[in-house]
Amino acid sequence: MNDRFFIHQITVYHTTDDENFTIETFDKVYFRHNKKTNLVDKGLEKGSTGSITIPTTDKLDISTNDYVVEGIVEDKFDLSALQKKYQVFKVVSVDDNRKGSLQHYKIGVSE
Repeated sequence: MNDRFFIHQITVYHTTDDENFTIETFDKVYFRHNKKTNLVDKGLEKGSTGSITIPTTDKLDISTNDYVVEGIVEDKFDLSALQKKYQVFKVVSVDDNRKGSLQHYKIGVSE
Protein backbone atom coordinates (compact mmCIF):
# COMPACT_ATOMS: atom_id res chain seq x y z
CA MET A 1 0.00 0.00 0.00
CA ASN A 2 1.19 3.48 -0.77
CA ASP A 3 2.09 5.34 2.45
CA ARG A 4 1.21 8.75 1.01
CA PHE A 5 -2.52 7.96 1.41
CA PHE A 6 -2.23 6.94 5.09
CA ILE A 7 -2.00 10.44 6.54
CA HIS A 8 -4.94 10.41 8.97
CA GLN A 9 -5.03 9.64 12.67
CA ILE A 10 -7.89 8.12 14.66
CA THR A 11 -8.77 7.27 18.24
CA VAL A 12 -10.79 4.11 18.85
CA TYR A 13 -12.87 3.73 22.02
CA HIS A 14 -13.19 -0.05 22.36
CA THR A 15 -15.96 -1.56 24.50
CA THR A 16 -14.65 -4.25 26.85
CA ASP A 17 -16.68 -7.14 28.28
CA ASP A 18 -17.37 -5.22 31.52
CA GLU A 19 -18.81 -2.28 29.50
CA ASN A 20 -15.78 -0.08 30.11
CA PHE A 21 -13.75 1.47 27.32
CA THR A 22 -10.11 1.16 26.34
CA ILE A 23 -8.53 3.77 24.10
CA GLU A 24 -6.31 2.89 21.15
CA THR A 25 -4.84 5.35 18.67
CA PHE A 26 -3.67 4.77 15.11
CA ASP A 27 -1.51 7.34 13.37
CA LYS A 28 -1.24 5.97 9.83
CA VAL A 29 -4.71 5.25 8.48
CA TYR A 30 -6.77 6.23 5.47
CA PHE A 31 -10.08 7.79 6.57
CA ARG A 32 -12.64 8.75 3.97
CA HIS A 33 -16.00 10.06 5.12
CA ASN A 34 -19.00 11.66 3.48
CA LYS A 35 -21.23 14.23 5.11
CA LYS A 36 -24.85 13.78 4.15
CA THR A 37 -28.14 15.50 4.82
CA ASN A 38 -31.36 13.58 4.26
CA LEU A 39 -34.86 14.98 3.92
CA VAL A 40 -37.20 13.07 6.25
CA ASP A 41 -40.80 13.71 7.26
CA LYS A 42 -39.68 15.71 10.33
CA GLY A 43 -37.23 17.94 8.46
CA LEU A 44 -33.54 17.58 7.64
CA GLU A 45 -31.47 14.83 9.19
CA LYS A 46 -27.68 14.98 9.15
CA GLY A 47 -25.55 11.88 9.04
CA SER A 48 -22.14 10.85 7.86
CA THR A 49 -20.68 7.55 6.82
CA GLY A 50 -17.14 6.55 6.15
CA SER A 51 -14.54 3.88 5.75
CA ILE A 52 -11.23 3.55 7.51
CA THR A 53 -8.34 1.46 6.20
CA ILE A 54 -5.71 0.43 8.75
CA PRO A 55 -2.66 -1.25 7.18
CA THR A 56 -1.43 -3.91 9.61
CA THR A 57 -0.48 -7.54 9.95
CA ASP A 58 -1.47 -7.53 13.66
CA LYS A 59 -4.82 -8.68 15.00
CA LEU A 60 -6.87 -5.65 16.06
CA ASP A 61 -9.50 -5.67 18.77
CA ILE A 62 -12.17 -3.54 17.07
CA SER A 63 -15.87 -4.44 17.09
CA THR A 64 -19.25 -2.98 16.15
CA ASN A 65 -19.71 -1.71 19.74
CA ASP A 66 -16.81 0.73 19.36
CA TYR A 67 -16.61 4.44 18.59
CA VAL A 68 -14.07 6.34 16.47
CA VAL A 69 -12.96 9.97 16.59
CA GLU A 70 -10.81 11.43 13.84
CA GLY A 71 -7.48 12.57 15.29
CA ILE A 72 -5.58 11.68 18.45
CA VAL A 73 -7.86 12.35 21.43
CA GLU A 74 -6.96 12.01 25.12
CA ASP A 75 -10.52 12.42 26.50
CA LYS A 76 -12.13 9.68 28.57
CA PHE A 77 -15.19 8.05 27.04
CA ASP A 78 -18.35 10.05 27.61
CA LEU A 79 -20.40 9.88 24.44
CA SER A 80 -22.35 13.11 24.89
CA ALA A 81 -19.24 15.09 25.86
CA LEU A 82 -17.27 13.67 22.93
CA GLN A 83 -20.11 14.48 20.50
CA LYS A 84 -20.11 18.11 21.67
CA LYS A 85 -16.37 18.42 20.96
CA TYR A 86 -15.74 16.08 18.02
CA GLN A 87 -17.42 14.24 15.19
CA VAL A 88 -17.95 10.77 16.68
CA PHE A 89 -18.54 7.71 14.51
CA LYS A 90 -19.97 4.33 15.51
CA VAL A 91 -18.29 1.27 14.05
CA VAL A 92 -20.83 -0.59 11.88
CA SER A 93 -18.58 -3.15 10.16
CA VAL A 94 -15.12 -4.66 10.58
CA ASP A 95 -13.44 -6.52 7.72
CA ASP A 96 -10.22 -8.43 8.47
CA ASN A 97 -8.28 -8.41 5.19
CA ARG A 98 -4.94 -9.68 6.49
CA LYS A 99 -4.42 -12.16 3.68
CA GLY A 100 -2.20 -11.66 0.67
CA SER A 101 0.21 -8.83 0.04
CA LEU A 102 -2.04 -5.87 1.01
CA GLN A 103 -2.84 -6.77 4.61
CA HIS A 104 -5.23 -4.37 6.31
CA TYR A 105 -8.46 -3.89 8.24
CA LYS A 106 -11.36 -2.02 6.69
CA ILE A 107 -13.68 -0.39 9.22
CA GLY A 108 -17.11 0.95 8.23
CA VAL A 109 -18.40 3.82 10.38
CA SER A 110 -21.57 5.89 10.64
CA GLU A 111 -22.42 9.03 12.59
